[in-house]
Amino acid sequence: MTFLFKPFKLILIFFIVQFTFSQDYQNRWSEEIEAFDVLNGESPLQEGILFTGSSSIRFWKNPVKDFNNDKILNRGFGGSQIIDLIENFDRIILKYHPKKIVIYSGDNDVDYGKTAEIVYGDFCTLFGMIKAKLPDAKVYYIAIKPSIARWDKVLEMSRTNTMINEFLNKQPNGTFVDIYSPMIGLDGKPTSDLFIEDGLHMSEEGYELWKKILMPYINE
Repeated sequence: MTFLFKPFKLILIFFIVQFTFSQDYQNRWSEEIEAFDVLNGESPLQEGILFTGSSSIRFWKNPVKDFNNDKILNRGFGGSQIIDLIENFDRIILKYHPKKIVIYSGDNDVDYGKTAEIVYGDFCTLFGMIKAKLPDAKVYYIAIKPSIARWDKVLEMSRTNTMINEFLNKQPNGTFVDIYSPMIGLDGKPTSDLFIEDGLHMSEEGYELWKKILMPYINE
């Protein structure tokens, strides 16, 4: 009789672990998301251009001014991965019903140890959620940047970029934004002027480059 209950116990444990895992992911970012809610006020911006993802978005000081567009909303949270956008989808993305979504995420995922296949799978899940809930929204995925600090992960990051690029090329309203190639210098390595001292986060020159590349997509 004891043997018969073991599969049920294993299934129960699995669902408890999965639920706890999901709750931990949501709770991890609760302070940041609550801060967004305060910024939103009683009437969050609707049908605008949502910038979201990890620290390269979070540290973008004033995209509204850079693109001369008051419909832009920055909701980046540093250290986040694609799974964090999935787990907090309703509060980070769906809440704003954006017409355009600019995403920079995947950098931390690979650095954390995830393979290109896992990051690609997570992105496909996120893209599917966006298409299911916001079918007319345009999605712009900014390529994982080639940074000095994470140059040892460049091959896995490049594989991730290639997989996501090939996927988005086949999707309506999906665009892969290549910032990777322009950030590589003549020596085949990241251009140092595009980064601050830590070799990971971008300088004003880095954001200026991104602005020039993104401008046509923001204005289209």
